[in-house]
Amino acid sequence: MNITLLTLVVIMSAFPNGNGSGEGSHLSIYIRVLPGEYDGLLEWPFPYRVSFSLLDQSDPVLTKPQHVTETFSPDPTWKNFQRPRPGALGSVRGGCLDESMLGFGYPKFISHEEMKKRNYIRDNAIFIKASIDVVQKILNS
Repeated sequence: MNITLLTLVVIMSAFPNGNGSGEGSHLSIYIRVLPGEYDGLLEWPFPYRVSFSLLDQSDPVLTKPQHVTETFSPDPTWKNFQRPRPGALGSVRGGCLDESMLGFGYPKFISHEEMKKRNYIRDNAIFIKASIDVVQKILNS
């Protein structure tokens, strides 16, 4: 039996001081699908559920961590989740990267004030988990 894993190429961008409508007040997070070697064999538009989580670094023995999570399922009409074209780039407008360069995400994922209320920042570091739910899509097919 041969098993072949096809590679989907994505990039996550995080802006600790925000971008766009969240600039200066929020953590902004985005995901973008990039051109890859196996794009011709993959399903398009991108059909998988995506989740971002800002991890609460509180000691789990002392308190239950309260991660901040946002999840979305791409709409088949969204241009950012169509098959990517090699060499396609976005632009910079007004000092912020525009959506075509960033992909899709949350310019106001969490405010700086909310981040200070728990241990999202610890030792001057944050941890962000991004997940793509390929298994759920396969089960629903």
